[in-house]
Amino acid sequence: MEWVISREQWEAWVKEGAWTLLPCAVKKTVTDGLPADWMRAWEEAQPYSFVLESGKTGRYTFLGLDPVSVIRGKGDRAVATEFASGETSEHKGKPLKLLQRWMAPWRSPMVDGLPKFCGGAVGFLGYDIARSLERLPRLAQDDLGLDDYVWMRFEEIWIWDQAEKAVYAVVHSPVDAEQGMSPGVLYTSARDRAVRMMERWERFCRGVEEGYTSNSPVEAEELAKSDTLPGRKADSMSQEVFEAAVRRVQDYIAAGDVFQVNLSLRQAFEIKSTPEAVYEWLRRINPSPYMGLLRFPDFQLVSASPELLIKLERGRLSTRPIAGTRRRGLTAEEDALMEAELTGSEKERAEHIMLVDLLRNDLGRVAVYGSVRVSELFTIERYSHVMHLVSEVEGVLPADRTAYDAIAAVFPGGTITGAPKVRTMEIIEELEPVTRGPYTGAMGWIDYNGNMELNIIIRTLVVKDGIGYIQAGAGIVIDSVPYREYRECSNKARAVAAAVRQSEITAVHGEGQGMK
Repeated sequence: MEWVISREQWEAWVKEGAWTLLPCAVKKTVTDGLPADWMRAWEEAQPYSFVLESGKTGRYTFLGLDPVSVIRGKGDRAVATEFASGETSEHKGKPLKLLQRWMAPWRSPMVDGLPKFCGGAVGFLGYDIARSLERLPRLAQDDLGLDDYVWMRFEEIWIWDQAEKAVYAVVHSPVDAEQGMSPGVLYTSARDRAVRMMERWERFCRGVEEGYTSNSPVEAEELAKSDTLPGRKADSMSQEVFEAAVRRVQDYIAAGDVFQVNLSLRQAFEIKSTPEAVYEWLRRINPSPYMGLLRFPDFQLVSASPELLIKLERGRLSTRPIAGTRRRGLTAEEDALMEAELTGSEKERAEHIMLVDLLRNDLGRVAVYGSVRVSELFTIERYSHVMHLVSEVEGVLPADRTAYDAIAAVFPGGTITGAPKVRTMEIIEELEPVTRGPYTGAMGWIDYNGNMELNIIIRTLVVKDGIGYIQAGAGIVIDSVPYREYRECSNKARAVAAAVRQSEITAVHGEGQGMK
C-alpha cells in the first residue's frame, strides 16, 4: 500500500489554520478490478449509501457506505441530521442556498494526484427545485410525495481508478482545535481509519471483473426483447392522452410561444426484485457515463444516465447537451443506417443547435464574459438501445461565484425542458398530470473544494414502497408525429425496463446477481 499524503503535509495544513477537514489516503494497486457486484458492500452499508460509476469511457468508481450527515428538503423546508449524535435541525430557505449553507463549514485542501472526487456530498436535486429559481404554476399532482432533494455528506470514500488499476481509501478527518490532539495523533487516527477501509474493500471483492462487459449482438438482441414489465400499472398518460398533449404543444409552437417542448411519460409497475439487483443488471445491459445507485431508507434511485448537466473542475465549467435520438439497429448495417439518418436529418441538427445555443446562454449567465465556447459538436454516442447526438459547451467560473451559482444558472437542463426554458416549463406543468420528482433533475457529487459533477436524471428507475417508476420524454417540435414521439418515450425506457425484467427473472430462478 502507498500513502498518498505524509505526516509532514498534515502538520503544514494544521499550521495554515484554513481547513476544517484534512484528507488521508491510501492507494493499493490491484490486478483483479472491481467487485463482481456490490451486494456484499450493501450488506455492510447504512440505509443511506451510494455508488457512482462511469460504465462507458469513464475512469472512476466512487462508493460511500457510511455518511456522517444528511439533509432532506421539500419546498423551502429542510431537515438535517447528524448521525453520530442523532441531532436534527430544521431549516427554511431556497434549496440551493440551504445546501450551500449546510456544506459551508467543511473545507479541505486539494491534493494533486488524487482522483477528482474524494469526499463531500452525494445526492440529487429533483426537477421541482426549478420552482425556487423561476415563478412556475402548480398544476400537476405530487402523487409520490418524494423529497425535492436529499444529500449525504461523506468523510470516507472508496475510489476505483480504472486507468491505474488501483483502489483508494480516502478519509477526511475533522480538525477540531478544542479536542487538543496533536497533528501527529490526528494523522495516525486517520491512517488507521483508511487501513480499516481497505480491509473492508477486500471483503467486497468476493469475485472480480476487469470492467464492463460488452454483450455480443445475440445477447444484446435477447436482452432488448426482455423489457416487458409484469405488474404494469396505469401510465401517467395513455397513448391517446399523450398524443393529444403532443398536438397541444404543436399549437403552442405554431402560436410562437415556444420552439420545442420535452414531454414525458411515466410508467409504473410492481417490482419483485430489489433496486440493488436491478442496478447490477443495468450496469451490464446499458453501461453509461453516469451510472449510479442512491440508497435512502424510504426510496431509491437506480440510474444509467448518458447526459452531463454541469461539471466544475478547478474553475472550468462544462456541459454536454444531448438532443437527437435513434434506436439501435439489430445489425451493424442497420446501425450505420440509423446513424446516417440521425446525422443527416436537418430537423435533428436544427433542434440540436437550438439547444446548444440555450446551454451557451445558460452558462453565459454565470461564466466569465467571453469564455463560453462550443468545444465539440454533433458527436454520436451509442448505448444499448439508442444512439444520441451530443455536443459539449465550456466556460470559466469567476472567482466570486460558486458551484451553487453554476447549478442555478443551468438547472433544469434545457435538453429535457425545451426552449425557451421558462415557458416550456409552464407548458410541461399544464400537460403532464403528475410532478416529475427526481426525473430530469440532477444527481452526483459536490466536494469539499468547491468542485462538482452532476448528471441529468434520465434512464432512471425510482423505487418506493414496492413500486417502480420509469419516466422518459421526447422533444416535441412543429413537425413531430405524435405516435412516433410516444414510441420514442418507450424506446428510451427500454434499457431500464430490461434490467428490471432480468433482475426479476434472476430472482425467480435463484441465480446469482453478479456479472461473472
